[in-house]
Amino acid sequence: MTAVRPATAGSAADLVRACSPESLSRRFTLGGPIDPETVLSRYRRFLLAGTPLIAEVSGAPAGLLNAVPEDGRRVELGLLVADGWQRRGIGRGLVRLAAEQWRDWTLHATVQEGNVAAEGLLRACGFRFAPGYGGENEYELTVTEETLDDGTAGARPDGLQRCAVAAYARSERHRYARGGSACRGTTGVTAALLPGR
Repeated sequence: MTAVRPATAGSAADLVRACSPESLSRRFTLGGPIDPETVLSRYRRFLLAGTPLIAEVSGAPAGLLNAVPEDGRRVELGLLVADGWQRRGIGRGLVRLAAEQWRDWTLHATVQEGNVAAEGLLRACGFRFAPGYGGENEYELTVTEETLDDGTAGARPDGLQRCAVAAYARSERHRYARGGSACRGTTGVTAALLPGR
């Protein structure tokens, strides 16, 4: 069973340790494969930046999403998925959750050139390519009702997804956070948003 909850320092560290040096080097720009302990010593504060959400499968961390609001109704996304859960819908589910949460905002992500998996994920979610510089590219998506309704950025909000959005809003504590309908807890985010096991 998959659940999404606010990330903690411990759950973020567990996720980083579940990633290979190659996966970490695609997410963090240190010029080559890097070990988890190096990432934790250099980037620990960034792992909990903005609104950090952890996706867990049977209690084990599978993916981490950071959504950092910026000026001009823009939100920077950072995403890391553990090796064993890549290409299994975890990343897409987290991006959909961010899209539902940040309606009428522009989501954007910076991707290293050659990170085919991240580029494919963002394109599948409806993000547009914007050439970058210095070996990095930008992808962005302005979230509208149409992008949510056509399924590229997110699904129509059924009960479980509204529950997920409410959990996200409670973890956000940001003045722009919007929730769905009332939800009694943050543990009810399941297969409607992220794949089950």
